[in-house]
Amino acid sequence: MKPIKVEDEEFKRAVYSGESYFQVGDRKFILFEVEQINEPNVYEVVDPEEEQKLLEALKSDNPVLSEEEINRMLNDKI
Repeated sequence: MKPIKVEDEEFKRAVYSGESYFQVGDRKFILFEVEQINEPNVYEVVDPEEEQKLLEALKSDNPVLSEEEINRMLNDKI
């Protein structure tokens, strides 16, 4: 898994705003920071508040997007 580097200033401001969710079109996504990724698709969440938010998000509807779909949505915002 490789991270997507985002340079769009509006998107960066949204990420740094402190809000936990963001919306692209009609879809909403949860945002959480990771310290490190030791292996693909395995995340260690150490902050209790972030863990609770992540568990709540996992219980709701979360369709999987491909990297291509994510890139296309980000490119549409530029």
